[in-house]
Order: sequence, then C-alpha cells, then structure tokens
Amino acid sequence: MKKLTFIALLAFALSLLTVSVAFALPQLPDNQGIVKAKGVSPVIDDQGQVVPQPPESQLTKVVFIRHATGFYGQCDEDSVCEAKENWKSCPSDCQKGGGGEEPPAPTCYGFLSGAKPHWNWVESYAVDNTALIASAASAVSTWDAVTSATIFGSRVSGAGTWGVYDQKNSILFGTYSEPDVIAVTAIWYQGKNIYEYDILFDTEYFPGDGSIDLNSVVLHEFGHGAGLDDLYDSVCSTEVMYGYYHDVDLDLGSGDTTGIRTLYGN
Repeated sequence: MKKLTFIALLAFALSLLTVSVAFALPQLPDNQGIVKAKGVSPVIDDQGQVVPQPPESQLTKVVFIRHATGFYGQCDEDSVCEAKENWKSCPSDCQKGGGGEEPPAPTCYGFLSGAKPHWNWVESYAVDNTALIASAASAVSTWDAVTSATIFGSRVSGAGTWGVYDQKNSILFGTYSEPDVIAVTAIWYQGKNIYEYDILFDTEYFPGDGSIDLNSVVLHEFGHGAGLDDLYDSVCSTEVMYGYYHDVDLDLGSGDTTGIRTLYGN
C-alpha cells in the first residue's frame, strides 16, 4: 500500500512539473526558417503567427535613395550603340533587341546582400495618405503576381516615422534632407530575413506637375521592400529596379521577374 501511494505521489508531482514547464516555455511557430536571435520581442504577422523581432543593434540597415536625375539619357547620336546607351535612352543609336552593349535582361537584378534577405512571413504595410493607397496596392499586386508567394500583407492605417525601426512598414510623404531625391527606402535585415522597410516620397516632387509618375516610383520602392537592389548599369535601364528615374515604367522587366522569383519562387 505504501509503495502504491509513493508511486501515485510521484506521478502527481511529475504532472505538475510538466504543466509548469509548458507554461514557462511556450512554443513559437517555425515561420519557415526565421532566424531566432537573442533578446527578441515578438510581433504578430498577417497570419496570426508570432514573429520574433531582433533589437535594431543586431540588424543591418540599408537606405536606397532614388534620384530624379542621373546618367540615363546620355546619347551622342553617332549611329553607334555604345556602353552608355541603349534602345530606350538612345533610339537613334540603338535598336531594341539589336545586341550592342545590352546583355540578356535576366542578368539585371541584385539583392540586399549575398545571403539574399527576403520576407519569410507576411506583414502588413501602413499607409494613411489617400494619394498613396491605390499606388501601393497596385505595386503590391504587380510584385505578388509574378511569384507563387505572398510577399506583402494587407494595408493598415497608422504609419509611423520614416527611418525609425518601430516594427511598422510605413509608406508616407515627407521631406528628405538631400536635394534631387524623389524617394528613399530604409530596410532592416539580418541574415536571410527582412524585418522592416519604410518608404518616403519627397513632397518636392509629389504631387508635383506630373512629370514624375508616382505609380512607377512606388513600384520601384516596393521592389526594395521585397529585397531587390538598385541597378545602375545603363544596360539595365529598362528594368523597374533601375536606380534613376527616367520614364513611366509599370511593367516588370525580365530581370525584375528573375530577381523576385529567385527570392520567392516562380
């Protein structure tokens, strides 16, 4: 009888220990291979999953500045398609698809780093200004359409401050400190994971006189938010991710598509 009583008490004690451990160590979802850094604070993504957020000190911050002018458009009209020219910037010297300096478009893409940081979960983006809502929705749809993944989440209100790591992907108008800048995107990443992006469209150019197309610029900046780098070789000037604004460009190029599919799949 004493032996049975001892076994029963031992089983009861073990059950209490199991319950206490379960409460002390909650299980976080896998989230498709998220890097779980020390000292993280969780947020909830669009699927209701807990996503650990490293402190800013553990992240790399990169800022992409979109200039209104650049070397695009240099054309000496000598009937020779040179390295600084292509069919779009210099149609008098270069023919579309006619070779010359232009490499295959799929080579025209780049990433934030060699680790190819990208979104491994889906987070919402915050837009309050009505002039940006439709443009942002169009950009999100365009990038998502060429890959099997859902890159961007839904739109919410309550945009934060540009350039501040606050667990909000904020899209807003404002004034940037440097001249001749139409838009600027800040991204925080670690390893293979992006944790936040903020996009600012400079009020010096928007709404402006319409000479710079807002939808084209928004599409480019969301490409950064997805993990794509700027392109500054003039042979890539037909890609949405070309670094200098030059024309209305609402269709992803072959390089844009290859780059985004490299990150998120076909």
